[in-house]
Amino acid sequence: MTRQHRTILFILTVLFLFSCQTSEQKNQNSTTMNKFTWNIQLAGYDFKKYDEKGEISYDNFISEFDKFPWMEQMEKRNTIKDGCSATLSVKDLNSDCDLWVSIAGDKDNYGYLVGYVHPKEVKGFFGLGKAKIKRWCDIYQTQNVNDIKSYFKLLFERQYQQLENTISKLDKFDSMEAQN
Repeated sequence: MTRQHRTILFILTVLFLFSCQTSEQKNQNSTTMNKFTWNIQLAGYDFKKYDEKGEISYDNFISEFDKFPWMEQMEKRNTIKDGCSATLSVKDLNSDCDLWVSIAGDKDNYGYLVGYVHPKEVKGFFGLGKAKIKRWCDIYQTQNVNDIKSYFKLLFERQYQQLENTISKLDKFDSMEAQN
């Protein structure tokens, strides 16, 4: 075998190994991107503190939602009067969309804030300049727990347009660039 043949064989072997590795990495990224993760902020946490909980399915999330001590956490927040309200959040790693729910009020009059974080095209200062894609948070108010569960179902089904159309019928609380 000539030196030229050995060089070509070496190059082909290296290319083959890298192509296999790239394929494996693509499969790993594909698996990661098809996941949903969730986190919790308890009453009084700093707004940037989260307890990451890992991967979750819709059914498991609804189970966690139902057993979460919403009233206890709301009362705790009202007592300490500092930090954030109790919040459960789900992130779709495929789309970088999040949906979160938080409780506010008191035991006699309470409701939920539902935040939908999604990519949004935002124009520059005074609408001038090139538009940029930013993570945007639209926040809505509701008292209907079953509706909240249906919004999470749409997120887990990746039915974003239907989620936006449905959730936007609620009273809007706020809309802003996402903080995280």
